[in-house]
Amino acid sequence: MPSRATTTEDRLRQKLGAGLLTQEPLRHHTTMRIGGPADFYFAARTADQLVIALRAAHELGVPLFLLGGGSNLLVSDEGFRGLVVRNAIETVEFDGTAAQVGCGADFLELIYKCRDRELAGLEFAAGIPGTIGGALYGNAGCYGQDIGQVTIESTIASYDGATVVTRKAEWFEFAYRDSRLKREPWVLLSCLLQFRKGDRAALTAVIEEKLEIRRVKHPQWRVEPTAGSYFKNLPPGFQAAGLPLSPGTHRVPAGALLDAVGCRGLRVGDALVFPKHANIIVNAGRATARDVLELAEIMKSRVREKFGVELEEEVMFLGEKPRIEAAGR
Repeated sequence: MPSRATTTEDRLRQKLGAGLLTQEPLRHHTTMRIGGPADFYFAARTADQLVIALRAAHELGVPLFLLGGGSNLLVSDEGFRGLVVRNAIETVEFDGTAAQVGCGADFLELIYKCRDRELAGLEFAAGIPGTIGGALYGNAGCYGQDIGQVTIESTIASYDGATVVTRKAEWFEFAYRDSRLKREPWVLLSCLLQFRKGDRAALTAVIEEKLEIRRVKHPQWRVEPTAGSYFKNLPPGFQAAGLPLSPGTHRVPAGALLDAVGCRGLRVGDALVFPKHANIIVNAGRATARDVLELAEIMKSRVREKFGVELEEEVMFLGEKPRIEAAGR
């Protein structure tokens, strides 16, 4: 009796082992708790495992998506037809005032580890959800500071897994909420970050201050699922009478425009504009990706009508995006 044909799942499992999951709900892996199933899902805990997964996807012609902490991401209700690989490389090794950090390491946990060693440089970012890799990809920051400013270099792999190289920070072209990685398909494995000596008490005070600000103004994403700020702040030079500038960057915050057009509390299904911050959408129950997209279109249309500008999404979308009609509300 002939053996059955070898399937894509079989071939992936031969390369990735028992850690390969099928039809894994992506809502379990995003801070917004939204998203249908991925055909295949694999958590890579070492750089070698991640590179093997990249090579496997390339060799088998399987569409690939690299996942970090799942923040700043909205996943289609239909999920993803391909392989989702989570970067779960969480190693952190300190050497004096520098640290070699796996790009799957949790951002806040790294900040606490730095505090414990009296190292300053990232305390301003306390409360930003996600991983170090996600932070580097989008050059995460606030108050005029960002992670690119403390980055020395990073080790990256090509999407086919054929090349692994280490590049200096300048190569990444870090800019406001941006890096070269948004334009070129490379995968972050680890990075070398440079800190400076600090005082533990002073670092603790800054961390607690930033966390308190977020507790007051932002949802606590573990109990109020959110992807974070939904739209980018306005480009430098944009001005609108009576609207404040964000500290450090001197840009008009998207939240100020959204406040001016009464977006707080808007709701579509279970997608809700957070009552304390007009630029944050939360999942108030069983929100779908379509709910979120429809709500976002309403928000954009209000700003477009009043200010004549088009807000740009900061949150990324994964999967097939449904057609959303232009909003008139």
